[in-house]
Amino acid sequence: MSDAKILITGGMGYLGGRIADFLKKNHPEIKIILGTHRESSEIPDWAKSFQTIHIDVCDTASIEEAVVDVDTIIHLAALNEHDSFRDVESAWKINTLGTRSLLSAANRKGVQRFVYFSTFHVYGDYKGTITEDSPTQPHHPYAATHRAAEDMVRFYQRYQHMDTLTLRLSNGFGYPMNAEVNQWTLVFNDLCRQAITSGKMVINSSGKQHRNFITLHDVAAVVAHFLFTVAENWGDGLYNLGGDGSLSIAEAAKTIARVYKKKYGKPIPVETTGEDDREDHHPVLFNIDKLKKTGFCLTGNMEKEIDQTLSLCEVFTT
Repeated sequence: MSDAKILITGGMGYLGGRIADFLKKNHPEIKIILGTHRESSEIPDWAKSFQTIHIDVCDTASIEEAVVDVDTIIHLAALNEHDSFRDVESAWKINTLGTRSLLSAANRKGVQRFVYFSTFHVYGDYKGTITEDSPTQPHHPYAATHRAAEDMVRFYQRYQHMDTLTLRLSNGFGYPMNAEVNQWTLVFNDLCRQAITSGKMVINSSGKQHRNFITLHDVAAVVAHFLFTVAENWGDGLYNLGGDGSLSIAEAAKTIARVYKKKYGKPIPVETTGEDDREDHHPVLFNIDKLKKTGFCLTGNMEKEIDQTLSLCEVFTT
């Protein structure tokens, strides 16, 4: 795969940037194209060493141009959770129908492989250990549109013989490639930003609710693992993608506080509002055994991700 040409839709986003950076550093022989809806004047410095192309998944012409001579697509372009809830119609157009349009164009142009990032939210409020065989019961537009897009991916896998990979991602966390990436409402990023800008961290809940977290290093490493290490063995193409365990929001804040003290030499207070958010406070049992059976091992360093996120947050104080 030394002459591979990979298109990453949403390539300048939170996940896309880290995946592109990881692939370039670890597989410099491949050609990576960042698909984006941004204007050329808005390209951040880190992305200027990559080829970029304009793509709008709601515009057939831009899709057709973007997939020419590409053999692998990593599809990340989608409305986020908040925007999907606010504009359900656009969520269906972009997250579901946009994915279908991209798959259709990719199939016509002979694209060999398609990697789709879905979300663990497709499982809804399922209780117990979550495996790939657990029933999906999405009740939020973000989850429902991704679940429908998964069916589109499966159609092209089964009937058009495309090699497809669907990754149901839990909560990826870590530093973005630049501070302008709009992901500062995510738990770890929000707390790191608070730590730097206000000298304390405030959790607007009881802090007892649990999440499954995975470092962005590991998210990117999983993509490389499937593209290069087990390129010929994707199985049925559906995998849970998450960390090894569950962490409460309060525990996440304590971890950040520990890294902060080590980095800056002073303690930082953590406060909670004390409000019970009525969420289930039990650990999230998100099973990734199927992924591990492919030979993948989690190696992401949580403290390193926090350290670099704190460093990036320093731009907000200048």
